[in-house]
Amino acid sequence: MPLSKKIAKFNKYVTNKFFLLFAARLAPWAVINHKGRHSRQDFRTPVMAFPTDSGFVIALTYGHNVDWVKNLIASDGGIMEHKGEKIPIHNIRVVEYDEHTTLFPKWIHRSLRRIKLEHCLLAEKDDIHS
Repeated sequence: MPLSKKIAKFNKYVTNKFFLLFAARLAPWAVINHKGRHSRQDFRTPVMAFPTDSGFVIALTYGHNVDWVKNLIASDGGIMEHKGEKIPIHNIRVVEYDEHTTLFPKWIHRSLRRIKLEHCLLAEKDDIHS
């Protein structure tokens, strides 16, 4: 079950601005750079991203129907800033969390299970960064 829209709105205008100060450099935080589907405006969204064999997995704590996810899917990618590195990502897909729990560290899985997470996002990184 996604977190409430009130929490999402607060985080978008308050918490995210704070996390953008360090998220691009301090794992497991990362910043997703994406372009608006309609406005073509550039956006930056802080997330918790966990490396996988081919890229990253991100818990969709506000559900999969949020702008940054739609933007990434519409453009089939963006740039992830992770540990101070800018990494092109593509092949963006929303998948069922229950089928991908092993991709997350145990310490975060416990929290995600408590909020009854439904979906996560898989993103592949370009081969030059593998």
